[in-house]
Amino acid sequence: MANKGKVLVTGASGFVALHCITELLKNGYQVVGTIRSKSREEEVKNGIEKVVSSKNLKFIETDLMNDAGWEEGMSGCKYVMHVAMPFFIAEPKDYDDIMIPTVEGTQRVLKFAKKAGVKRVVLTLTTLNIGQHKKSGTYDHNDWTDHESKNISTYVRAKTLQEVAAWEFINSQKGKTKLELTALLIAGVMGPTLTTANSPSPDLIKQLIEGKQPMVPDLHIPMVDVRDSGIAHLKAMETKAADGKRLIIANPDIGIASFESICRVLRENGFNKVPTIKAPTFLIKLMGLFDREARGMAPLLGKKINLDSSLTKETLKWEPTIPMEKMVIDLANSVS
Repeated sequence: MANKGKVLVTGASGFVALHCITELLKNGYQVVGTIRSKSREEEVKNGIEKVVSSKNLKFIETDLMNDAGWEEGMSGCKYVMHVAMPFFIAEPKDYDDIMIPTVEGTQRVLKFAKKAGVKRVVLTLTTLNIGQHKKSGTYDHNDWTDHESKNISTYVRAKTLQEVAAWEFINSQKGKTKLELTALLIAGVMGPTLTTANSPSPDLIKQLIEGKQPMVPDLHIPMVDVRDSGIAHLKAMETKAADGKRLIIANPDIGIASFESICRVLRENGFNKVPTIKAPTFLIKLMGLFDREARGMAPLLGKKINLDSSLTKETLKWEPTIPMEKMVIDLANSVS
């Protein structure tokens, strides 16, 4: 297959990024993966090799908190996928612990992409950037979360401000040659993990199947399989019409899935330690007075935010193919 050019993927050891890299390699791209420590190289390569040859993959050590390595890593790159996305359920002890890498890290990536002459950045965000200050309703790509609302967690506020900062950077560009941006608002991601590295979805499912979660919180989330997500990232990078758009990456056939239904799928497939008791919302909110994880989860409880992703289908000609049951069981099997 002819070489289609070079793509830098940030956070290469991450759950979502690994599947983005496999899609890029399968489709003839050279990939530069950023990692915070060279000690992760072998682990990432071994994960990629489960799906495709890693011959056209190399690594560079970078950190979202400083400039070192970014210029070198982006040299000669046509595209950048900024997938690195620090995830916190727990409320941080220090607001800056999440805000600086999330917002300033994205500004850093865009700055060096612009300097390197990159054509387009695909920015991985979250569907939590849409309508989270509300309790329920159906929303689309035109809708945002109000980052000034008191009804959202610090994580949701940071992710929303990350996107605000990204579009401000793009819209303030001068001159003829301008960096393109496509923002992908990703649903809750399930599907097989390629490594044993810690990541929110694999860690959560692992806790459930090992019986370490005693109760099921009243959470409802849109969902997408990580393999379908990888294909969406590739299409967002290659599709001319995706420039300047916010695109929801979720499986519309699922709608929003309750954690209760996820647990039921796991139990029906032999994972007998998965909890059956629903956690009273008032109890989690009470725990939030002294537990940072409960405090971070509390704003999400009971919300039913439906998403209209029709623009994504229209723009990318992308439709997820993997149903909820398969993505949940494939993830469980990969961590058990």
